[in-house]
Amino acid sequence: MTAAASLRVVPGRTDRIVVAVFVALAALLLILALLWRVPMMLWDHLDLVPIYERYLQGALPIADLVRIHGGHLHAGAYAVLLVTTDLSHGATWLDVVASMVFLLAYATVITMLALRLARDRDHGLAYVLILIAFALYPGHLANLQWGWQVAVFVCLAGAVAAIALLSAPVFTAMRGVAALACAACAFASFAIGFAVLPVGALVLALRRDLTRPARWAWVAIWGAATLAAAWLLHRGAPTGRDFVVVARYALNFLGAGVARYATDPAPWLGAAALASGLAFGWRHRARTSTLPWLGLFLFGVASAFLTAYGRAGDYGAEQAFATRYVSFSSVFWLGWLGLLAQCPRDTRRQVRGVRCATAAVAVLATFNAVHLMKKAAVVAARSQAVADTIRRTYPDVPEHVLADIYFDQPAIARERLARLRAWEFAPFDRRPDQ
Repeated sequence: MTAAASLRVVPGRTDRIVVAVFVALAALLLILALLWRVPMMLWDHLDLVPIYERYLQGALPIADLVRIHGGHLHAGAYAVLLVTTDLSHGATWLDVVASMVFLLAYATVITMLALRLARDRDHGLAYVLILIAFALYPGHLANLQWGWQVAVFVCLAGAVAAIALLSAPVFTAMRGVAALACAACAFASFAIGFAVLPVGALVLALRRDLTRPARWAWVAIWGAATLAAAWLLHRGAPTGRDFVVVARYALNFLGAGVARYATDPAPWLGAAALASGLAFGWRHRARTSTLPWLGLFLFGVASAFLTAYGRAGDYGAEQAFATRYVSFSSVFWLGWLGLLAQCPRDTRRQVRGVRCATAAVAVLATFNAVHLMKKAAVVAARSQAVADTIRRTYPDVPEHVLADIYFDQPAIARERLARLRAWEFAPFDRRPDQ
């Protein structure tokens, strides 16, 4: 038996291996995220304080939930954070667990798609495991460790579930409605969720198993949802953007998914994957098996350009290397790997090409994972030091610390720390040694 044959997807054995790898990667992520969690409400998370206060008073207006915050609609994430904050009495570990639950939902959908891909295209178990590793990627730690970023995982879970439903082998009206609900959850938690709406419309337009009237009726519904969401977001939209800077930002964003540690070659990697992925997707667009991976790929592309449009003008193209964006750029690479798997393997050369490209991306991603884990550890140490300083010096917290924890606005930081102190939330919670 050859090595390749031994890695064939075999029912029973494959299921056990997939479950074992999935559980191991998920457990590692959860342990690291809890060990390295941001120990108190910091930075944007402090904006939950006035919302939570009105929630306690029973006077939380809907306007607070749907207000644009930093270019995002966070209503879905607020709903989760209000519950976790209340249940944990301000301890951030429950925020991490909530984020992990949504990440597991996202990773479960990816795993199901990966297994379907292996069956449809006769790929081996190694290909499935690489896709699972991208779904449970250590790059997620930058968001997992910070409770505020539960919005990212609600968005990812909703967006990927919507794409999977729209690209199912058999499309039904019930799946179309469920996909729209998932897309709404994604959009209502993080602005990047908007990207799934036009992508969903395109996936529907490419379905050749639907009658023309049904296909275009669904495309019209998703198109209308896209316009409505765009109208909701336009209040915080920037005006005037340099296309060159936007393009550079987007390529940096995409390349960082596998090469955040190498900022010079990263955009070139992003450009190569973008060009080849578009070619793969166009060539194999008629295959039903292509649609979920094309959807993931285009969602990653749209995420990059949407973020670039909102951030490039104010922060420059280098800001795209922020570690928290890797959760979205990794979706782009997942889609790219799935599209690569659609390529014919009629000759030894084609088989070798697919394997070499997959292995190269896997190696790059492995180095990237180590790099991003180190970054997460640095954030953990820094945030723990800030929490210790606040606990030790309160109420005379140094001005520079106050400015650091809330965007150079020490007066607002002091006011919100006072509320945390009154509620005995972290870092003022009672400890066993007190």
